[in-house]
Amino acid sequence: MEALGWAVMAEVPLVVVNVQRGGPSTGLPTQVEQSDLNLACFGSHGDAPRIVLAPANVEDCFYSGIEAVNLARKYNVPVFVLSDQAISTRIEAFSLPALERVCQDISPDLSPVADHKPYDLSAPDGIARRVVPGTPILSGRYPIAGGLEHDEYGHPSGSPKMHTLMTAKRRKKLQSLAATLPVPTVYGPSQGNILLVGWGSTQGPIREAVDRARAAGQSLSAVHIRYLSPLPPGLDTLFAGFNTVLVVEMNDEGLYGFGQLAGLLRARYCDPKIRGLNKTDGLTWKVKEILAGAEPYLLAASAIS
Repeated sequence: MEALGWAVMAEVPLVVVNVQRGGPSTGLPTQVEQSDLNLACFGSHGDAPRIVLAPANVEDCFYSGIEAVNLARKYNVPVFVLSDQAISTRIEAFSLPALERVCQDISPDLSPVADHKPYDLSAPDGIARRVVPGTPILSGRYPIAGGLEHDEYGHPSGSPKMHTLMTAKRRKKLQSLAATLPVPTVYGPSQGNILLVGWGSTQGPIREAVDRARAAGQSLSAVHIRYLSPLPPGLDTLFAGFNTVLVVEMNDEGLYGFGQLAGLLRARYCDPKIRGLNKTDGLTWKVKEILAGAEPYLLAASAIS
């Protein structure tokens, strides 16, 4: 956690792969859970924004790794890839990637620069140009990368004004990213009774639950959220089309009855129809468990109609 806070403060590109399993402590080392979301989003002291991606399957892990590197380098920020045990032990075939397109040369560019402010405050989106360590700087004013609050060159500063500006700069980078993210696609009709929301390895059983329910004449749809921090735009519009938003995840319901993603979504949208469907048995979701969890909401809707 200390290292993550340092990477946020120093604006160092960093990719962290977290393959989640049951916890806390040694917990269930060979069984699945999705209980590290809060850690990934908030784990550090101070205001330390970072990017969190959650791949849904093995193929998604491959491309998420590439995307995480690109995002870390562009926004100079730590990027979490939140996988889990259910994906890490899975064998899955997918089409051979077009390696000539996805492979990149990320060799460091050591071309001399006239001057460099690694924490330049003039960029409206908070994203300052990055040069790799060892680049000759002709002005002789070499920047510092450290954990102390700093000015635009990285020199330590305790100025209240500077801390306010730098905190806003670090925040604005993620706000800039959020504006570019795609709106998730709804699996099934865009309006109805229940919208199942999932992340990570829950995608498969959630979609099968939707297929079975709709075949039985029930009104279920689903949406899978891949970008967890920052959240993608347009989720509130998607949620507005449904009577209940049921967040299906493998973590505890917590002190107030909501899992970790459900808590994030309720905090973001202040929408009481966002509910949680949780389990902590160390096993992946069964389709029948999801349908059983959705049944009370289906019955309630039928009673009203």
